Parts: sequence; structure tokens; C-alpha cells
Amino acid sequence: MPPCLSKRIFAVFFVIAGIFSFYFCPEGIAADPFVPTTVEIKLMCGDGYAEHSSGEVCDPGSPPKIMPDVGTSTCQDFNDIFGNPFASGDLTCRSDCAYYATSTCYTCGNTYKEEPEECDHNDFGNFTCITLGFVSGSLLCTPDCRINSVNCVPMENPAGTPGHGSGGGSAGGPTGFSPGAETEQETKVIIQGKSYPHADVHVLVDGKVIGIVETDAKADFYFETNDIAPGVASFGFWSEDKDGLKSTLLTLTFRVISRAVTTITGVYISPTIEVDKQSVTQGDDITIYGQTVPQTEVHIHINSDAEIVEKTDSKDSGDWRLTFNTSPLENDFHTAKAMFQVAAGDNIIQSGFSRSVSFYVGKIGGEAACPNADLNHDGRVNITDFSILLYYWGTDNACADQNQNGVVDLIDFSIMMFYWTG
Repeated sequence: MPPCLSKRIFAVFFVIAGIFSFYFCPEGIAADPFVPTTVEIKLMCGDGYAEHSSGEVCDPGSPPKIMPDVGTSTCQDFNDIFGNPFASGDLTCRSDCAYYATSTCYTCGNTYKEEPEECDHNDFGNFTCITLGFVSGSLLCTPDCRINSVNCVPMENPAGTPGHGSGGGSAGGPTGFSPGAETEQETKVIIQGKSYPHADVHVLVDGKVIGIVETDAKADFYFETNDIAPGVASFGFWSEDKDGLKSTLLTLTFRVISRAVTTITGVYISPTIEVDKQSVTQGDDITIYGQTVPQTEVHIHINSDAEIVEKTDSKDSGDWRLTFNTSPLENDFHTAKAMFQVAAGDNIIQSGFSRSVSFYVGKIGGEAACPNADLNHDGRVNITDFSILLYYWGTDNACADQNQNGVVDLIDFSIMMFYWTG
């Protein structure tokens, strides 16, 4: 047998990140010319890269690990409610990658309180001296759009001069803040939202976990903390469902008001999602499933030439399932993502999208000579099988051609990933 030539193959590996170099020559196989190998990477919304060719205007990423991609656009490229360009803030991207999000843009001094501001001129949002724990008085707004409560009357001194109350008396400690007083009201954040029934919600601030709270049977959760510094903070939330599937990371940026209770409601974690098959013959059924808020309407968006949207309802347990017939889909890779929707009075509550899951639809031939991608028949699917697959890339090798379509290609790689054991 002629000596075996080293074959250096570079490939982007989906399971173990990085660039690998393999030298492999199966026993009994003579050397032949190098076969160039390419592996296509499917980018998706949330990966931190705005893939304009697929219609993405921008990408929200998944901070703090994956930063958003808004290109060269800034808040100054967009206008406030008065039609004037924003002066400050960090431009973000909508969760569906369809357009930019300006919720964190603001112009201090335009007389309208934008979301990142505590106040602006005489606009204090829902804040008053009373909601901040004082008896009466009027708030002031500083030139940098922060609330000043110097003119508020503390509870312990309702009949005294505004802003000069004494310490707590026999009736109890003070609940408001008075400059110069011995006791100040705590800075507190209260967060309420929905996840999955009896699931742990991980709460992060600036990328660090500050607490884990469990939801109830209706998927509601409540979290509060006073261990946080005033100012703008980036909060993150994620959950894991009963099957071990993780949600996407939901991020919210807002200003924590000093010496006040900042309450954030409507933190809705997106559904989990998975598919029961990685590849199917066109016309066969594929099951898409996951978990979300109980008794809600789940919208599943399936990527095709024309996007297909299917609906199903979640059960009392939060489980949802859709059996989808693939007849309308082209022979190609496809992705699916989900969101929930529920009516709340006159309003419609919607979550963001879940992560995207991919699957392949195509014509699949007979049974492969090496079932379940175990190309060396050792009972495992690992790096050795991957090396053999790359060796036969672009050929019609019956063992490596898992879907028996006559060529070893990306479809066979996808099938191998489905059966991967490591």
C-alpha cells in the first residue's frame, strides 16, 4: 500500500469552537488529492451580527457576552417625540432584528422624560413626593435630569419646615429622605414578570448573577433587592425549563433611582424551543415544542421563502407542541423561533422571540451504510467520525453519506451533530 499522505483540513466546528487541524488517513486507504472542504455557518437574529443579506437591519446580541451590532448608527440619528435628534444614550436593536430600538436614547432638557431619565423639567413620570415616601411637597428636577426631593416633607416631620425633618419618633422610623437627616430611605429595585411554571429565574446585573427566584404555578415571579447602586444598570434574565432547555437572555437597561423604590414590571422571558428531528424528508412531519407561560397563544415563525407563522396553545403546565407538515418548505435548511401572546384586558402582552432552532428538509434516500453517523462503528459519534466525514467530503462514500443523496455535504454534517456523543 502506498504511504499515506497527511491531509490538513481546516473546518469551523459547531460543537467545539475554534479552528482545528486534523491529520487523518484511515487504515487501508491510499493517498489521493486533497479535497477542499467548506462548512457554511447559518447566522441568526441574536448572534451579535447584523446579516443584512437576510433582511436583518441590526442585531441585539446577548449582552454582556455578545454585544449588539447597530453598525455606525447612534441615538443622534433618530428623533425624540418633538422631532429633534436625541442628544444622548446607547442605541440598541429590536429583538426581531427588524429595526433599531431607541428606548435607551434621551435628551435631557427637552421637557419630556424619556425612559433612561428620572425626570425632565416638570415631567416626573409617575413619581411624586408621596410615591417616594414623603408626606407632601413638590419634586425638583436637576439639570442632569435627576430627581431632587429637597422640597418634600418627610413623614416624621409633617408639620415642620420642608426638607428639615428630624429623626424617627415613637411612631416609627422615617420613610422619606431629608438632607441632613440621620436616616435615609433605602434604594430598592422590585422586578415582576413571567417565565415557566416552577422554574428558576436567574437575575443578573451588568453580567453578574445577583439572585435566583422561583416562579409559581402560573409562571409569575417576584424579585427585590436593595443591594444595588443608583444609576443606569443593565439587568439580564434567563430561565431553564423542566426539560433542561434554556431561554434566551432577556436584557433591560434602566435607571435605578437613588433613595426610592424602582419597580419594573412586564419582564416576560421568551419560550424555550426544540425540534424532534434535525432532518426530514419533504412532506414528513416535524414536531416543534417547548415551554412557556401557561394558557397563552404561542406563535411559531418558520423561516422559508415566505415566512410561515403557525399558532398553538400552551397547556396548564406551560408545555406547548406543534406538529408541522413540511410539504410547503423547500429542500433546504430552515429555522424556527417562538414567542407567546396573551390578552390582558384591552392590551396584548407579547414576549420576545426564543432562540432559533434549525432543521433540514430534503429528499433522503435509503438507509446509510453507517447508521446514526457512527462512521467507525465504535458505538460513539465523536471527533474520529468527524475526521472520516471530512476525508470523504464531496464524494459519494456510502458510509459518510448519511442521507444517501449521493454526496457527502453539510446535510450529513448536520445529521452527525444530531447524533453527537463526544
